[in-house]
Amino acid sequence: MYKLIYLARRNPTVSRKDWPETWVSHAKFANQFAFVANDITYSCYCNRIDQPTLEGRPVDLPELSHDHDGVAVGVSKTVETLQGGGFSKEERALIDKDELRVFDMLTPKFSYYCTETVLKDGKYGEYGIIRFLARKPGLSREAFEERFNGAHAEVARGALDEAAVRYAHDHPIHDPLPLFPFDAIIDSWFASEDDAVRALLDPAISQDLEQFCDMDRSVTMLTHAYRRRDQD
Repeated sequence: MYKLIYLARRNPTVSRKDWPETWVSHAKFANQFAFVANDITYSCYCNRIDQPTLEGRPVDLPELSHDHDGVAVGVSKTVETLQGGGFSKEERALIDKDELRVFDMLTPKFSYYCTETVLKDGKYGEYGIIRFLARKPGLSREAFEERFNGAHAEVARGALDEAAVRYAHDHPIHDPLPLFPFDAIIDSWFASEDDAVRALLDPAISQDLEQFCDMDRSVTMLTHAYRRRDQD
């Protein structure tokens, strides 16, 4: 299976309040094309949580990004489906036009196509922490991947508790994108916002990431599943 993960930012003409429904309208537009509706086995539009809370009280989480509006996740058996390989030239032009209505740029500029290593298997939850990771300057991509897939994966497994319903390491199958130069992605999922916030407050994973990731260039998003197509 392949995953599409993108870090979305809305068109400046779209208000933050109107953003979720405007975003969903793009999904509905794309789903009119048969191969999209039939070949994507799971999709989730995850809206940014603007003010995290724990037990009903606001929580300050400085590591969270507010420069982006949401994260989309799509799953398919073929990467060609996720890359829009089934669109004709005319259909692609229609998709591009609608993307610019919704986003601040075309989605290929901020979309990652990945394989995954699942550290804790389960269905996607209602709340997601998605980390887009950039390696430290001077660290080779090979050394980054060795640390990410090895020692860090063991730290993550040790830090996971029952509150996490799913946790995966995502490995891009292409080079980092020029405007969004990330080397790996982590998507972790929880049944409640409180569970997700508690996970962010636990320093174990974040402290280990700081050893080999440039956290100033990395992006951490706390999101809620605004619209999703559930798994069977």
